[in-house]
Amino acid sequence: MKGIAGPLVVAVVLAVAGAAFWTMGQTDQRLADVHKQLATLRFVAAGAGTEGVEQALGVERRLPVVGQEAVTDVRDVRATSAYWRSDYTAIAPQKDAGGIVTDTDPTVVFLAANAAFRASQTSDRNESLRRLDTAVKSYADVLKNSPGHMDAAYNFEYAVRTRDALAHPKPGARTAALAAAPKPAARDEQSADLPSGPTLHGRPGGPPPAANMSQFKIVIPKRGEERKDAPDAGKGGAKIRKG
Repeated sequence: MKGIAGPLVVAVVLAVAGAAFWTMGQTDQRLADVHKQLATLRFVAAGAGTEGVEQALGVERRLPVVGQEAVTDVRDVRATSAYWRSDYTAIAPQKDAGGIVTDTDPTVVFLAANAAFRASQTSDRNESLRRLDTAVKSYADVLKNSPGHMDAAYNFEYAVRTRDALAHPKPGARTAALAAAPKPAARDEQSADLPSGPTLHGRPGGPPPAANMSQFKIVIPKRGEERKDAPDAGKGGAKIRKG
């Protein structure tokens, strides 16, 4: 009986470990899928997919290092998805009772700063100044935790200059800036190349208003078998010398 107990215990331990690794593999696959959605600009699908991944982080969440990295990764994907969907209120860094940001995740704090800057562009002057102050402070927090964060360093300087220009405007500068701001072009809603709404590449564009697109012709190169059927295609005729 004692000879059977040892192998049985080992078999049970291996079975439990195998089940745990299988569960972790399934969770990592789901996490890879939401990253794929994020990379292909499917921000709504990426944000919705993080809910399923977070629920699946059962065993993996309890692991010392790997679990925390997975939780942080899910949170970063959700924040990135919310930012590019212009859902700025969904990006909320952790704060203490006094309202001071205590979050050390540079991705979330950086996106929160970007969200504050974006929101300042659609507010009145006083509200814009307040949100710019928040953005500047958040960029500074990112640089304190990640001194090598080049995007935060650039945005910090840009936000400071924007705040100073808004706080001490030149006469007529804001009106001229609003008049010179480019208007978003209309987009062909039948095109499925990009998702609707803004992306990390900016707002979707389109042809100019009242443009006659029928005058533009699309030339598609022939496939290999088509070139074999018509070997003389594209060569043109013999040149005739004049004079």
